[in-house]
Amino acid sequence: MLQKTVSIEFNQQIGKDIWLMGFRSPDLASLANPGQFLMINLGKKIKDPLLRRPFSIHGIQDNGRLIILYKVVGKGTSLMSSLKENDNISVIGPLGKGFPLPLPHEKVILVGGGMGIAPLFFLIQALKNIHNSAGTVLLGFSTSQEVVLIDHIKEQNVDVFLATEDGSLGTKGLVIDLLDKSLDREISGNPIIYACGPVAMLKKVAQKAYNSNLRCYVSLECCMACGLGVCLGCAVKAADGQGKSYYYVCQDGPVFYHNMIDWKVIQ
Repeated sequence: MLQKTVSIEFNQQIGKDIWLMGFRSPDLASLANPGQFLMINLGKKIKDPLLRRPFSIHGIQDNGRLIILYKVVGKGTSLMSSLKENDNISVIGPLGKGFPLPLPHEKVILVGGGMGIAPLFFLIQALKNIHNSAGTVLLGFSTSQEVVLIDHIKEQNVDVFLATEDGSLGTKGLVIDLLDKSLDREISGNPIIYACGPVAMLKKVAQKAYNSNLRCYVSLECCMACGLGVCLGCAVKAADGQGKSYYYVCQDGPVFYHNMIDWKVIQ
């Protein structure tokens, strides 16, 4: 884990309330693994919000540039979107436990719902180095206005299937519907499922993995105050038999094996 002051190279809007930020830090990039996150402070010029905010590492480009994909949902991210090229931010990371990578012969299915796409692109980059293809990528959004970076993902030599709830792009329905079809095709290969998105989606993915006796890793989105396991504000209930009552998303996750979590009580 490092703390760095970095200079923003770009911060651009790419969709409805969705932004892509890039900054260079070879030291951070060399330590980062897919699924890990950074705690970001917006710099000395912006005093509010006081606490850092967590952001998944979306990807790493040549020469140590880290990419953050984020959505403007409140005051902090609104201020973040106002930052310009050469503005400085303070970054702590990489933090948390990321996605365990498969063996070269193992098939994979990636499932992303909405902004759950944020950590999955970094995983796609890593899988491409293992397989030459990241396998099957299933993405779900509410509407076509929320769809971003699809062409960029397709360039990574993956099979991408898209669903929107209103049918404005791709298949009409939920990403879970795409997972059902994908499992029908690939269940004999015992694919590993990697998922990130809303809790309601993750619950269904975890249940399908359990019913099919498949390995599944989920990345939980959670509010964090410190990102270091000190404040204990990101607790999630552990499933029975785990030897502990709670996990902390920042320290024990954000990536968990699907049967570690008590999905009956998680919000």
